[in-house]
Amino acid sequence: MALIMVAEDTPEIAQLVKLILQARGHQVVTVPDGLQMVEKAKDWKPHLIIADIMMPGTYGTAAYKALQEDPTTAAIPVAFLTAVPLDQARKLVSEGPRVRLLKKPVEIPVLMKAVEDLLSPKA
Repeated sequence: MALIMVAEDTPEIAQLVKLILQARGHQVVTVPDGLQMVEKAKDWKPHLIIADIMMPGTYGTAAYKALQEDPTTAAIPVAFLTAVPLDQARKLVSEGPRVRLLKKPVEIPVLMKAVEDLLSPKA
């Protein structure tokens, strides 16, 4: 199916999301911070990135902005996972056709709906 990058600094969350996505047939790679999110996205060109907003090194939002400025990664959709209240998270990054904000702990049906939406050709 799709190559999905999970950028998450909590190993247990990264592993859980990876297992859920792999069980649905996706290939999943993980990175522990925003710096590697940017570096590896350029190499791997994932179909989707699922990223924590607050990570060491570079926040997911700053990494997302860096990806948006690079023509080779600008079209990659991103689902942000956050423990920050969604109204505050929306001040950091706005949702759109290729961006979703998901509240931690994320429910599996909500995660899978976002993945499905972001991987659809309309995204």
